[in-house]
Parts: sequence; C-alpha cells; structure tokens
Amino acid sequence: MTMDLGRTWGEIDLDALAANFRDIRQLIPGETKIMVPVKADAYGHGVGEVARTLVDEGADMFGVASLDEALELRAEGIFLPILILSPAGFGEVTEIIENALACTVTNVPFADRLSRAAVASQRVASVHIEIDTGMGRSGVLPEDAVAFVKQINDLAGLRIEGIFTHFSNAEDADKSFAHDQLERFYRVLGELRETGYNVGICHAANSAALIDLPPSIFDMVRPGLILYGLYPSTSVARRIEARRVMSLKTRVVHVQHLPVGASVSYGRTYRVARPSTIATISVGYGDGYDRAFSNVGRVLVRGKSAPIVGTICMDLTMVDVTEIPGVSVDDEVVLLGTDGNEEITADELARLSGTISYEIIARIGPRVPRVYMRNGEPFKVRTLLGERLVREWGAGA
Repeated sequence: MTMDLGRTWGEIDLDALAANFRDIRQLIPGETKIMVPVKADAYGHGVGEVARTLVDEGADMFGVASLDEALELRAEGIFLPILILSPAGFGEVTEIIENALACTVTNVPFADRLSRAAVASQRVASVHIEIDTGMGRSGVLPEDAVAFVKQINDLAGLRIEGIFTHFSNAEDADKSFAHDQLERFYRVLGELRETGYNVGICHAANSAALIDLPPSIFDMVRPGLILYGLYPSTSVARRIEARRVMSLKTRVVHVQHLPVGASVSYGRTYRVARPSTIATISVGYGDGYDRAFSNVGRVLVRGKSAPIVGTICMDLTMVDVTEIPGVSVDDEVVLLGTDGNEEITADELARLSGTISYEIIARIGPRVPRVYMRNGEPFKVRTLLGERLVREWGAGA
C-alpha cells in the first residue's frame, strides 16, 4: 500500500519499537521495572502511538520533561504512572496533583509548595528525589541527601515514590566517571538505609548503562534512545539488534537540467561544473532537516546516493541526480533509512552537522506527518490536523 502524503513524511515502525522493548526486557532481571522516556514527542516519533504500543508491551511507567508532556499523555488515554523528570515550576503544582503525576524534587521551596497544594486538595503527591552524582545539572548533592530526604519525609501530603541519578557519560569507552557516579549513588542509598528511610523505587540506568553497567540496574531502568533503534555511541556494546524505528522520506517535486556555470540556491554556494540534472525535493530546515547538510549531505533516490547541492532552503533542497538515470517528479527520496543496498543513518547525519543522533530524530518538526506502520503496512497518520486511520486518509493500493 502506498500513501500520497505530498511532501516529507516519517515512517514509524511500531513492530521494531516493540521488538526493541522486548530485547531490553531480556537484558534485565524479570522484576526490574521499565520507565520509558517519551519526552520531546517520544524523541520525535509521536508520543501517542509510541506510548500505546509500549503499554501493550508491558511498560511500567513513562518519563517526560514537562507538565505539558505529561498532560498530553493523559489526553492520549495513557494512565500508567508518569514521572516529570525535569524540575517543575511553582505554578504547576495543582495540575500535577490533579492529574496524579509524579514529579522530581530537587529543592525544599518547590517541595514545600507542592506539599501545601497537596494538603489543600486532600491528596498525596508522589515525588522522586534526584541525586546529583556528577551531572552538575539538577539534583541534591550526595553529602546533602540524608538531610534532604528527612525534610521531604517530614512534609505533609508528600510520598517519596523513588530516588534516582543520571549518568553524564555512560556511553563513553572510558567508564571511570560513570563508575564514580555509581559509587556515590550506592553510598547515598546505604546511608539512607542506615537511617531507616524508605525511598521507594531506585533507578539510574539509561540506554548505555543498562547495557554496559549492569550494577546500575536497580529497581527500574530508563531506556531512551536504544528503544528507538539507535545506540548512544559506537563504544556501547551491541547486545541487542536495535532496529531503527523512524525512516524519513520525501519526494522529487521538480527536475531540471543546468548548464556549466549555473548556480544553485541561496548564496550561490554551488556552481555547476558539468552539465547536470538537478532534482528539487520537498524538504527543508523548516521540517527539521539541518541546513548544515548543505553541499555535504546525501539522499537516496532509486536505490542510489545523490549529493545535496547548494544551500538547503526552509522548504526545499536540491540534489544532483546526473548519475541516476530516469529520475522524475514524484519519485520517492530517502533522507533517513534504507533504499535497496544503501542506507543513511542518524549517526551519519549527526556527524555531518556536528551533533548527536538524539537531536537528528528529536528535531523532526510537527509539519512532517508521522505514518505508523504495522506488519509493513501503514495504519494511521498523524498530521498537524490530528490523527487519522489510513482508510480515512484515502490510501491507494
């Protein structure tokens, strides 16, 4: 089945997502819970279908970055526990409590505001305490942890549901600092046990740590990037297949033949050195396709690699298809994914733009429809106008 989506679209393979989840489950003890980070619209994949798929696979909890992301999950019909991983604002405490959300606590002023709101509503707010073992971003320093837990424990209306830390470079080949962080976290947990405090669910392992640092697997793990089929770095052991979940595609919208000396796109950054066939494709930086790919990136057309020429525009990009016979308007173009024996990976794109694979997938913009696939066939499309089943869209055979 093919779909006429007009311009750029992302294909989201939910079978690959589910298989990645099952592989991660096999790596960890059976009693260990899995919190799935679905922040940034499930790393650009679309939070609704991703979350529903992983609920069916047995996810225990979802992690988000903000109250709005948590409320979006609730609006999608997701009623598993949700933890807001980043510190929330004072003005958000009422909605956090009303929607039965757990939140991260890193300081007493916020905890006090949350406590008063919980008492006023005659409810109990669940909190997770973050310990800063070396990330230097947010959290309680290890030497302050016991006193902080006592303060939180003494506040009415709060229940300590969990405690966690976050690794700063578990994906690196040199794991010495990750081991230092882990040692600090173990020390905090030991001190809390000695004082008799129950801090609930302990969690630390991200994608890299759950693979390379088994001692970091506590009561729960937080696999993010690996679930979406990408390894955090080349240094992380390849212990699961990590099937790519997202492919990004577009179409040829114009083909023209340019003579020697002609220039292409803004700034005239590309000059034609031989008679060339230039195809214009319907993607640009307005879709999250990085302008840094200008004159250095490539796409796949008819199973062959075609270089990007000229400056990438907001909505359009030009590629040289001189060496690819028969390219015509409406041909499919692969920006991320496979076509025949050729493949473009998120890691390749990240290297070209000096970033990480996380950013490549997370920045794909909202005007790019997400086409959800099962058994190799599309069944639902999410656009700016909302979600529609394929039969409602009008797919053709």
